[in-house]
Formats: sequence, structure tokens, C-alpha cells
Amino acid sequence: MKLKRLINKSGVRTCMIVMVANGIPLTYENLYIAILARTKNYSYSTIESIAGILMSFAKHLTEKKIVLDNKNVNGKVFEGRFAYDLMLYFSSKQQRGKVIKTKEERSISEHCLHFKLTVIEKYLTWFFSNILENSGNDIDMISHNFKSIKPKVNYKRSYSECEEKSLDKKQIETLNELIKKGSNKNPFKDCVKLRNELIVNILTETGMRGGELLNLRITDFQYTRRELYVIRRPDDIGDSRLRQPLVKTLERKIPLTKSLCEKIKIYIEKERANQKKSIEHNYLFVTHSSNFVMGDPLTISGYQKIFNTIRKSEISLNNFVPHSLRHTWNVNYSEHVYQLASPENYEMYEKIRNYLMG
Repeated sequence: MKLKRLINKSGVRTCMIVMVANGIPLTYENLYIAILARTKNYSYSTIESIAGILMSFAKHLTEKKIVLDNKNVNGKVFEGRFAYDLMLYFSSKQQRGKVIKTKEERSISEHCLHFKLTVIEKYLTWFFSNILENSGNDIDMISHNFKSIKPKVNYKRSYSECEEKSLDKKQIETLNELIKKGSNKNPFKDCVKLRNELIVNILTETGMRGGELLNLRITDFQYTRRELYVIRRPDDIGDSRLRQPLVKTLERKIPLTKSLCEKIKIYIEKERANQKKSIEHNYLFVTHSSNFVMGDPLTISGYQKIFNTIRKSEISLNNFVPHSLRHTWNVNYSEHVYQLASPENYEMYEKIRNYLMG
């Protein structure tokens, strides 16, 4: 099975689960995904996440030889053992390749496991309620079994949690030295060194999300005002990427330092402009080639490869992810506020934080 991503003429993105051998879509899983896409205000990335979980669930059912619409087989779903096996199955990261690195830690976070099991619980509840029209007692049994095995999670984030996920000062220094364009340790090709350095600089200074950064256009950058605008553009017909990077929350205006503004301006005028296809769109970050024949908008997978390379290049950054810089921004902001602001102004500074973070 695999996920097939689609985009229509209006720019609306969607996905479906299909069989690899013949390309035939799964019936009920795709029906459920389509219903969620039409009735819930979910972003495409959330829909894709749900589809990925349902695909893994379908593989698990195949391995266990369980057919949900076969009344002689689906009785296993109402047993406590079924939910327990699912919890074990989804407690470790699914290995995509054929070679499994046994020494690597493969377990996932409790928040991630809770989300996956909740998706499956809701799908099963929908399936047995609407497709097979089972009794309410059966539905209650499913909910009871999942409630007993789902980890208890707290979605309220504290300052200490941000601190644990952020980079310390030594790691920040190492990162900045590694990605400098002129650094001997820089692991990237010359044609992308400035772009990658700029990406890290923007994430560090603004704390924005990766999707927000990939969604930036040249017109969102105001050099004279030293500002960057984060703007929502769902289902943008002008975005050629199947997996469209999105602004998840509020639009906002973020102030920039003079040095960062200068670096953005240099990138736009001297490096981005050299990539042939960059004239076809207005997105800030593009793919680069030493032959100057590229210039498509930088994709999510291309963005992730940058940070994979950083992790492999420096042992002290082996757990570094781009979202770490968002946590780092929050920790730095908190330290600055607690040191300089008087207690009566804390509420105002929290409002400023909420605005800048979207």
C-alpha cells in the first residue's frame, strides 16, 4: 500500500490509499478520509497524517488476517487483546527500509501514540456505526478497550518542556559555525550554502514553523521596514508542490534585525535570481543547482534533507530538528522577559509572545 497525493485544478490537495500492485484505492479508508476532508476544518497535512495512520492500520489488519466487514472475523476487534496488539504495533516507528538498525531507539512519544490510537478508534467507531450498523454496545466496547491502552497525555506545555526540546547555547554556537557559508565544516554544496544558512537564521530569529518558512514569498519580505509577513495561503493554485507547506495558525508581522534583512536581500538578488525556474513563481526559497537550471519552490522533503545533513555532520546535534529552533526562541524570549520586565508587565509580554508565535 502507498499514499497517492493529488491536486485538482483549483489547487485543492488531497490523498488516497492505493494498492501498490494495481493502484486500486482502498474503499472504506478512503471514504472516511474524504468525509473528514469535507466535514472537518483539517489542514491537508493533518488529513495526510490520518491517511498514513489508516494505511498502517490496514497493513496490520492484513497481517492479522482480520477483515472488518466479515462478521465471522471482525469479532476480534471487540476483544481487549486487539487494542493491546495495536498499541504494541504503533509503539515503535515503522521501518521503511529493508535493513533494521537494532541499536537505534525506535519508540515513539506518548503524544504520538495517543494520536495514532485515537485516529484508529474514531475510524472503527465510524465504520461499525455507519457501514455495518452495529449496536451501541459494540461501539462502547471499542471505546472502552482503547481508553484502557491509550497513554495519558497532557497537552498543556510548560516552560520546562520547551527548555528540554530547545538547543543550549553551546549547540547554538556549534550550529551557527557549521552552517556559515565560509565555514570549513559546512557539509553543503557551494550552491546551497547561503540558502541553508539563511533558513537556519530565519528559524532562529523568528521562531516560525517550517511550513510557514516554505510558504514565504519575496513580497512577504519588506526590506525598508525590516519586516516579514506570515500569510495563510491554503489550496494555492500557484503552488506546484503536491505537499503544500501551510501556515497552521494566525497571520502575523514579524520584525527582523538589519543583518538578517541584508542577508535575505543578498539571497534574493544574487543567488535565487540565478536559478532559471525561479522567475516562474514568487516563493522565497527555491531548489538550487550549480548549473543554474533549477529554481522550483523548495519542497518539504528538500527542507527536511537539510536538517538530516546537519544531524549527520555534528554529533552534538544528532537529535536536532528544525522545530527545536522554535522552542529555542521561546526559551530565549522567556529568559529575556524574566530578566528585564517587571512582573506587572508579564501578561502583556505573553500576549506579544502569542502574537509572534502565531
